[in-house]
Amino acid sequence: MTITRVKAASPRIDGFIAAAPDSAAAGPIDLPPTGLKAKRGIDRSQISVVLPDAVRTRLDAEAERRYMSRSALITMLVNQFLEHAQ
Repeated sequence: MTITRVKAASPRIDGFIAAAPDSAAAGPIDLPPTGLKAKRGIDRSQISVVLPDAVRTRLDAEAERRYMSRSALITMLVNQFLEHAQ
């Protein structure tokens, strides 16, 4: 019985892998300077906020009371805060 040795990857295969767009050799991906854009339009950006459950519950209750979405309520409250802060 013969023993078969596994050959090292050829340079052709390594070059193919290195040329892939998601390869580490391709370098970092440049994001747009304004961050992620919401799907609804170009004048909005998507952000991520981590809130305590108690605050989220109060936000949801207030949004439901005003017949608004959570996002709309947060946008309104942030705008009011920024207007009064000036």
